[in-house]
Amino acid sequence: MKHAILIATHNNEEITKQFLSLYDDENIDFYIHVDKKAKHFKHELFYGICKKSHIYFTKRINVYWGTYSQIKCELLLLKSSICGNYDYYHLISGCDIPLLTKNDFLNFFEENKGKEFVEFSPHRIAIENDVISRVKYYYVLQNSIRNSNPLVRKPQTFIRESLLSLQKKLNVNRCKDIHFSYGSNWFDITHNFAKYVLDHESWIHKHFHNTCCADELFLQTLLEQSKFIENNYYNEESSNRRIHLGRFVDWQRGNPYTFRKSDFDDIKKIKTSFFIRKFDYYTDSVIVDKLFDRLREKEK
Repeated sequence: MKHAILIATHNNEEITKQFLSLYDDENIDFYIHVDKKAKHFKHELFYGICKKSHIYFTKRINVYWGTYSQIKCELLLLKSSICGNYDYYHLISGCDIPLLTKNDFLNFFEENKGKEFVEFSPHRIAIENDVISRVKYYYVLQNSIRNSNPLVRKPQTFIRESLLSLQKKLNVNRCKDIHFSYGSNWFDITHNFAKYVLDHESWIHKHFHNTCCADELFLQTLLEQSKFIENNYYNEESSNRRIHLGRFVDWQRGNPYTFRKSDFDDIKKIKTSFFIRKFDYYTDSVIVDKLFDRLREKEK
């Protein structure tokens, strides 16, 4: 089986570098999108890292949190890799570290060939978080949400919030004919479903452009409305699954929490995820190096 690992990153080259070295294999290739806003990304660190895998850097776009650009980045990674006709496409960030050795990773997907790995959050969580409001209204000037310049951010925030308030008063609902589903934006999907997603790019743009944080809705919505939902791994009861969550994320201590060296012993106990996030090499390089060293030792 062939795997394409799609990495969306903007810094933390050292984490990605160690991951590529660890998962270097003739059955794995890497496709990397570097946020265009990252002016000092060190591409040269990746020269000669892999002896068996191929590394491809995609065209770069500006990616802004909460905007359609996040979906656009995911589609760009899929479009860049789809011609490779891989069995699986795995989306991770540059802040992720694997919890499985390379061989365990390859063996698991061999044993579960043909299944989709797209996580759905319970309906009550979607209601509690008012997720439908993310796609119900038109969101404009989203790119300024995290702009550090108040002269840009404040007037655009005022315009965006004013238009949003007006839409609520007018009972605008751009999605009344669609049942939306919600879950993690990270995925592990088959070639056939990846192709299905790209075949629906116009539909995705129509319904998710000018929305808010819709990267956590578009794939789940597409999957649930297709025949591929029948083969979603997470349909099974969690007690019958080896993997409970594809990406382990700590939302209790942060948004999300960035792991530190003090978390090492707790991380070693996690057995039910492919990857764990997030990490920052510049904040704590010790935890990153220890986790990769542990995996290298287990691979021997």
